[in-house]
Amino acid sequence: MRTRTHGLLLLVGNLLVTNVLLLWPENVTAQPGVGNLGEFSKWAKVEINLASPDSTGLGNPNPFGIAVDGIFTAPSGKTTIVPGFYDGDGKRGHDGNVWKLRFSADELGQWSYRSRSVNRLLNGVTGSFTVRKVAADAPDYIRWGRLEAVGTAEDRIRYLKFRDGPYWLKAGCDDPENFLGKYKNYDTLAERKAAIDYLSEKGINSLYIMSHNIDGDDKDVWPWLGRTTKEAKANGAANSRFDVAKLDDWRLLFEHMQQRGVVVYLILEDDSAWKGYDHARYYREMVARFGFLPALVFNMGEEHNENYKLPAALALMQQLADLDPYDHPRGIHNVNSPDNDYIDAPQIDFTSIQTGSPGARRGLKNALQHNRLAIDWQRRCESRGKRTLMVNFDEGRPEQQRAAWWAAYLAGGVWEAHVLGPYDRPMSAWVKTWTELGGARAFMESLPFWEMQSHNELVTSGQTLCLARPGTAYALYLPAGGKVTINLQANAEYEFAWWDPSNGIRGQFADRGRIAGGERSFTAPSSGDWALRILRIKP
Repeated sequence: MRTRTHGLLLLVGNLLVTNVLLLWPENVTAQPGVGNLGEFSKWAKVEINLASPDSTGLGNPNPFGIAVDGIFTAPSGKTTIVPGFYDGDGKRGHDGNVWKLRFSADELGQWSYRSRSVNRLLNGVTGSFTVRKVAADAPDYIRWGRLEAVGTAEDRIRYLKFRDGPYWLKAGCDDPENFLGKYKNYDTLAERKAAIDYLSEKGINSLYIMSHNIDGDDKDVWPWLGRTTKEAKANGAANSRFDVAKLDDWRLLFEHMQQRGVVVYLILEDDSAWKGYDHARYYREMVARFGFLPALVFNMGEEHNENYKLPAALALMQQLADLDPYDHPRGIHNVNSPDNDYIDAPQIDFTSIQTGSPGARRGLKNALQHNRLAIDWQRRCESRGKRTLMVNFDEGRPEQQRAAWWAAYLAGGVWEAHVLGPYDRPMSAWVKTWTELGGARAFMESLPFWEMQSHNELVTSGQTLCLARPGTAYALYLPAGGKVTINLQANAEYEFAWWDPSNGIRGQFADRGRIAGGERSFTAPSSGDWALRILRIKP
């Protein structure tokens, strides 16, 4: 993999414009003297530096309050307005003269841009750049492009999809929520990257990351300037100021996550956290700095109800939607049963469900309830004539019982594993959970899961959950093993194969066979839970 930095410096009046490509596996050929800032691969980070008079991060006027936008025009003529941000000296120092625009292009060909600001030195800077195809050997989340909510009321698709790639089946890690905080196992960039590498190897493809927990659970994560929560509050309210060095560390981590196939699931506020910050400025900073990331998902806040009523939380997500030119998927945590207002809100794309308090729910019955809950959400969406939300469980209980996530997946839902503490331990402390969750993802991805719906009614005997596209593909989960009888569409032949739910991401199917359609019985290979895949054999 090639990871090189290429730059082209142009002097435009009093403005220094810099084109930089970092951490994306593409070479860039600069073309000085022709008015083009260089070549970028599709979806790569295009970073433009704008220079204005020297400023002090804690001085007046507050440089963080000087807004600049970038207006980017595609070869097709489509325009995208991207918020910019003050970045100190551009090298992690808070005092300087650098404002930045970060952009990710979704069309091939030549683009142009123009800056817009009430500050005359930041206003009216123009330039162009060329966008080419992504290299075939680029990491998946860079090659596949932006993760988006694409379903409609007509197609009933509930999963998120990469613009140039497949539908995404989430198998996420919820802990530690203060991954950006001060736990000794995760308090350096290197340690955080190592944790991401470990999760990626296990098949975990999402990480729940809190970006503000002042007055919340751990009180050690915030984006604002300040060494203490008191200082951070002073810099987070009106006239906000941000910690550019800390946010650059976050960027480096988030870019590493894209390389390793792990979605950045950004939780913007902890439960019972300080809510006196300037929400608009905070949201704008998050979008300006990180919006270019292809695999980024936003959540308004954990257990939102501890600080806001649902209408207020929905209004905040509309505010974020209005600021985000890329329309990254959005949700709100702790709306746990089908809610008409939540479903009807067009700025919402997925659920963020918590089933019970930590350690409070145990046993197979509680685990299997996730199947019915996911089905209920989907049916409520359909009954209201709306797109179907991705039914996402962020804090499912019992926490580390695999039957719970199998129940969710076999209803068309997705899972973010919330494990039991203590949390200041290496990710390997929960190796069984990450292994088995990654294995469930592998099973599901062997199927056309995005085309399948819950069809428990096809099971005529046996304790079994069924997700199916009748006549094409069937997925069965037998939580206690044993024998199951199912109605397969007649006049077809099928191949079946068994999956051991203790498998990891590289597990193998076993006990394969063929069978004709109609009412057919299957017996699990041994005791314990098993999953069964049945695929139609093409004539």
